[in-house]
Amino acid sequence: MAEWLEKHAERLDAMERRVSEIEDKQAAASIAQKKMDKLLLTLQAKTEDLEARSRRNNLHIVGIAKMMTIDNMGWDIECLLIALLGHDTFSEICIVEHAHRSLAPIQS
Repeated sequence: MAEWLEKHAERLDAMERRVSEIEDKQAAASIAQKKMDKLLLTLQAKTEDLEARSRRNNLHIVGIAKMMTIDNMGWDIECLLIALLGHDTFSEICIVEHAHRSLAPIQS
């Protein structure tokens, strides 16, 4: 009887170790899954943005000073692009059909 109990105790210990290992692996997998879900959402948002921009052929220029007036912003952007990139960069005449400022976060 003692031998039988010892054998079952060993089996029970082995099962407990395996269950513990599985639980540890599951916890690590759960954490990794949460990170992957967050990354997936970020990448989906970026992909959506890139697809929308490519369909519209829009340029998103960041960091231009506020010296440009809204009345002739398109012309100012054309001049800026030609000055930065040079006339030879464009195979055709550089024309900005529409230019506007996007909303920026409010500085506190």
